[in-house]
Amino acid sequence: MPSTTRLGLAAAELLIHEEGEQRIWLKSSEKKGQPLRDAANFVVRGEGYATHDEAALGGERWRDVISRSFARMHLAADFGDQDPSSSSTTTAEPVFSEYFGRHVMEGVAGVTVFQDQPDLLLVTASDLFGCVRPSDEKFRSVFLHAAQLHEPLKEAERLAFDLYSSSFFQASAAARLLMLTMAVETLLNLQPRSTAAQAHVTAMIEATKDNADLTHAERNSLLGTLNWLHNESIGQAGRLLARTLEPRKYDGRKPADLFTRCYEVRSALTHGYVPHPDPREVNSLGGSLESFVADLLAGRLLTETPG
Repeated sequence: MPSTTRLGLAAAELLIHEEGEQRIWLKSSEKKGQPLRDAANFVVRGEGYATHDEAALGGERWRDVISRSFARMHLAADFGDQDPSSSSTTTAEPVFSEYFGRHVMEGVAGVTVFQDQPDLLLVTASDLFGCVRPSDEKFRSVFLHAAQLHEPLKEAERLAFDLYSSSFFQASAAARLLMLTMAVETLLNLQPRSTAAQAHVTAMIEATKDNADLTHAERNSLLGTLNWLHNESIGQAGRLLARTLEPRKYDGRKPADLFTRCYEVRSALTHGYVPHPDPREVNSLGGSLESFVADLLAGRLLTETPG
């Protein structure tokens, strides 16, 4: 759960459901016996299922129960689906088992189904964070040159920098990618399409206005969309802006190719495409886009100071 919300439960466990052999309960995953109100990380445990498939379906059901309940109480929870580090590393399980002297299984994000057994120990890998720290020499060089250059930011660049900076504070790889894509969009200057293309759009607008079969709401909705078509698309403008960063490459991609893929994934995330984008790709793209946006905002420092 985020740091701004907690559960108001004094008990160490909450029995959610019990019927026959099936039992579902919520408990802290931080400390044994910890009151739920003091915990930020939880696990929903279920037992008494006859088959793997039955347990998997049950796990998804109770996850949905938690989600609906939290939404009703204006609470939030991260199930780890967008965390690229949440995948299982089963090769480590034998090592842990030998170290603890009991069977160990890694607890990963999402629904995990396993054969219960005495003394089973679930372990979760700790999150690891890196820290970027430019060298003393580079830091001084860039700052001094920026002070001499004094290249003011435009209003759009200031907003883009705020979005870029905010992306560093997002726990989700998907949220980071969305904020970074928004930062690029604020820097775009959509240019008019060709004369022929604009004339074609104008003809569609007039035809829409003259169509008596359309309702007032339908007509206004279509006209609003068609008016946007007088200018180039966000994809076209983004690729044009990206080419200003050539010949640089980002994780082997040309700048325009990186923007195109990021915008495709952004659309998939915001429009709920199924299947959802792979969290690992989202995380990788976010890392590349982070450098991409930073380079766009560096201005002349990008070429006038050491990389």
